[in-house]
Amino acid sequence: MDKSEVSRPIIITLDGPNYIPWSQAMSSFLKGRKLWRYVTGDIKAPTQGAAETSTEFIVRLEEWDSKNHQIITWIRNTSIPSISLQFGRFDTAHAIWDFLVTRYTTADLACQYQLMTSLCRQRQEPGQSISAFLPQIYSIWDQLTSSEPKWLCAGDSTLFATYRDQQRLILFLMGLSDIYEPVRASLLHRIPLPTLEQAISELLSEETRLGLVSTSHVATALATPGSRGRGSSGGSRSFSASGPPSSGGSASRPNECTFCHATDHRLLTCSYSGLQNLSPAGSWPL
Repeated sequence: MDKSEVSRPIIITLDGPNYIPWSQAMSSFLKGRKLWRYVTGDIKAPTQGAAETSTEFIVRLEEWDSKNHQIITWIRNTSIPSISLQFGRFDTAHAIWDFLVTRYTTADLACQYQLMTSLCRQRQEPGQSISAFLPQIYSIWDQLTSSEPKWLCAGDSTLFATYRDQQRLILFLMGLSDIYEPVRASLLHRIPLPTLEQAISELLSEETRLGLVSTSHVATALATPGSRGRGSSGGSRSFSASGPPSSGGSASRPNECTFCHATDHRLLTCSYSGLQNLSPAGSWPL
């Protein structure tokens, strides 16, 4: 183990609001060093056995104490001073970890309300890739996990996991740019619904097909008035996923169908796009 890892094992510094990503990184690091059970309290300070000499017991105690304080040092070095200065009253890594869990894991309704409000407001910014947008909502999902019920029945746990995945899929699709509306409509018409990961995989493929993240200057090119996209061989045109190209190259208006550009309906009910006739499997009409 090199010196930098001894002093600072992870790159995240705990400042309070970032407790979730910090705890994920720290717990992963400790599990990789086979030290996590010291934090959970499963490996407790040893007691002297009846047939054990004092020398043997001291060796075991020092070994445990060495690992315990090594973990405490890592937690201190990856926390801001206003947090680490509160660790002085604790003698074990287990006690410090429990303190941090109690202090920074909030499951009350006020916190849930704030997180859900923030989650529903998340929107993919113009030019922002899906891979850059995903961490915004995953960080909120991680914080909401602490307020989820603990299921004793494996069957109930599986059912809830499926339900949670579907809700996350809906919220993720809500936040995407309108350029993905045809793919979004196709995914929502699937029976059964795809999983969140399946949907992300398809949307990443669509993002690549549209050439939205191929180079750093593509976003600027796409934003240029009259731009028609990038062809695969120079002469061909690649149209936007939001429908046929308009003659003037103007942006869509609010409440406008992104396929035919009428203002009395949206894409899902457009008689020209064919989305209302999607098969149960979600395939496009021939």
